[in-house]
Amino acid sequence: MRSIVLLISALIAVAGCTSTRSVPSTGTDFHLDGCTPFLNCVSSESSVSLYKVPRLALTDRLSVESWSGILSIALDLRGARLQSARFGYAQVTCYSDLLRFPDYLEILVTADEHHLEVRSQSLLGFYDLGVNRQRVETLRRRLQDAGLVLDSSQTGGPD
Repeated sequence: MRSIVLLISALIAVAGCTSTRSVPSTGTDFHLDGCTPFLNCVSSESSVSLYKVPRLALTDRLSVESWSGILSIALDLRGARLQSARFGYAQVTCYSDLLRFPDYLEILVTADEHHLEVRSQSLLGFYDLGVNRQRVETLRRRLQDAGLVLDSSQTGGPD
């Protein structure tokens, strides 16, 4: 029994990478972390197509008003709880309905303030059953419906 507990603890430690590790205390001049080699993460900044999702093209340059709308929509996602936020960057934890497993969603405005980078990763497990990709697509669709981001067909497809 003890060896099973140790094995599970080790697997969780290996698989349990969270949100971006090197987030400065101010500003948005940084990049979101890439994804681990497990199938539990998607990121617009990933160079690996398996983990890649398109970044979100804003309809206008990011403003205080549009950022407020983006945060509001992100926090309306199923199980979402705000961990931290400042103008242009947010960390949101989304909990699954049944077992309350935590997933981490990050949103970061690009330097030109015309795009949003997004990253979503499960804290536990090696495979997320597509939940993180679905979460990012739900966020994209809701932001499009609110007129905050362009439809990917208007931007020439995935970035």
